[in-house]
Amino acid sequence: MESPSPFSHLFSLNWSPSENDVLLIENLISDSSKSLHRLNSEIAQLQTTLQKLEQQRDSVQDYVEAHKALLLPARRLPPEIVARIFGHCLRTDCNPACSQSEAPLLLGRVCKDWRELSLSTPCLWASIHIVIPMYASSQILCPLIDARRTGIEAWLGRSGSLPLSVSLYLPSPSEDLPGRFHYPDSVVLRHLENLLDCVFQRSNRWHTMQFRWNDMCLSLMGKLWPWGGNRDFPLLRCFKMNYGTEDRADEIARFEGEWLSNAPDLQYLSLRHMDLGSFLEEPFSWPQLTHLEIQASMMSLSSAVQVLMQCSNLHSLTMTPILDPRVTDDELPDRIRVITLPFLNSLRIGIALRLSDPGNPVDTGNIFCYLEAPTLRCLKLQIHHSRNVQEPITCIPFIGLLNSNNQIEELDIQVPHDCFHTMLVESLSLLPNLKTLYIRNYKFDDYILHLLTPSSATQVDDEDQLELLCPSLNQLYLLGYGINNDDQLLLNLAHSRYNANPSAVSLATGSMSLRIVARLHTLHVLVNRYEQIADVQHQLQSLRDQGMDVIFAYWEEGKRGSSAGVEVEAIGPCIGYKEFRRKLESEEY
Repeated sequence: MESPSPFSHLFSLNWSPSENDVLLIENLISDSSKSLHRLNSEIAQLQTTLQKLEQQRDSVQDYVEAHKALLLPARRLPPEIVARIFGHCLRTDCNPACSQSEAPLLLGRVCKDWRELSLSTPCLWASIHIVIPMYASSQILCPLIDARRTGIEAWLGRSGSLPLSVSLYLPSPSEDLPGRFHYPDSVVLRHLENLLDCVFQRSNRWHTMQFRWNDMCLSLMGKLWPWGGNRDFPLLRCFKMNYGTEDRADEIARFEGEWLSNAPDLQYLSLRHMDLGSFLEEPFSWPQLTHLEIQASMMSLSSAVQVLMQCSNLHSLTMTPILDPRVTDDELPDRIRVITLPFLNSLRIGIALRLSDPGNPVDTGNIFCYLEAPTLRCLKLQIHHSRNVQEPITCIPFIGLLNSNNQIEELDIQVPHDCFHTMLVESLSLLPNLKTLYIRNYKFDDYILHLLTPSSATQVDDEDQLELLCPSLNQLYLLGYGINNDDQLLLNLAHSRYNANPSAVSLATGSMSLRIVARLHTLHVLVNRYEQIADVQHQLQSLRDQGMDVIFAYWEEGKRGSSAGVEVEAIGPCIGYKEFRRKLESEEY
């Protein structure tokens, strides 16, 4: 340690030394510099020693860790167990793509043993997602298609004799630079035939097949499809066909009818952009279906009823849009025949509706009058006015599904604005078990928020004071593009529902009753304006910190908003109005 300096009291002063002081200070610096040099030398020697010790330590540690790795339990797992683990590495939301960045190809890049094991495990290769390249010149496409065919052949060859799950996807040409793309010529189509033949040759092993392309491939499909008029699909359980065009819908339906007539055990059928009437002309065993999804541009009520009368074993049903028979000149049924679907759990209906009597739901033009679903749990509705409607509907068209014993737990609803209160408020009052609610109306007034908020449901200025709506609600999504309700009302809803008293008191008409109010875990709101309250995000974050999944997607502040310039991979707390709406329009929500 250096001795105290006689000049220490002057260090912080603007003092100028005399000549004698200068000599004294220089001597002090000289003496201390020698000590500093000595210390730096010792430090350098110690650092050199430390570096050598660290190198020795790292070498010994690597030696120890390498030997510890030999004792890891994973190394002693039987190959069949490792293969089972590999199977759980596959994606569950879609078929695996031919990509080095995901299983199963990724597994083979870890080590030689894993590569050999993965290549010899058939279940890893029994599913595949195939993107078909078609929009480029033949000089580019032909080698690309041939290379892809070779890869697909090798992939499926490793699957042994297992049932196959295959999705074939034809991307649409770029709308931004359409002039740079060329539709395939005859040369490209011949190469494409060879690629598709890898899949079609194995049709006797098809289990799940998904096709998404346009009518460009329709003639090619007709040529290559492996039925040959006689071939069956004994293992086919799921078939999905989505054309990106509505052209030639009747021809598509005819082909699909021919294809599926040879699938005796088909259970899941999804058809988009096709003519249901033409499809009905083909022989098909409807009673075997458990899941049916039909989205057609022109679906008549009579065709929909004709199908449903044959599908008594359905567990899920999607039909949209069903058109008003008075507009399509479709012949109305002479009477309502009740169709009981005893196993139906999920129902999605899109309909253009006009009732003969706006106050009476019993109408031969109302598809809901034909349906009876005693075990229904999920109901998704898109109801629009038919053309030339003079009066708003003043009843609940789907009232038959809301009997006192209904078990509906999820409702996704969009109804005409002039029917909003009738259809929504009254419907919600008949759904005591509802846990998940999506409201997609363009906007709605504050009255609904009051009825959903425990602290204010009993304070609504209404002589028929209604009880709190949806006391069992866990998830609420307000997704109308024009929602601009007051921030404080939305916050009150979030706070009161998340912190709901488990024995909250709610009013029934004319009396008091004790009711359990469930905690609202999720609240997502698409808000068509800027924030009104300065600390709204702080309050929302406080709820998130407590465990609530809450999002208010506001307009961004210019280009510097919370989500501006950020590629949002998923719905998150910072998502803005535009990005949220984009995800809604792309059916990501």
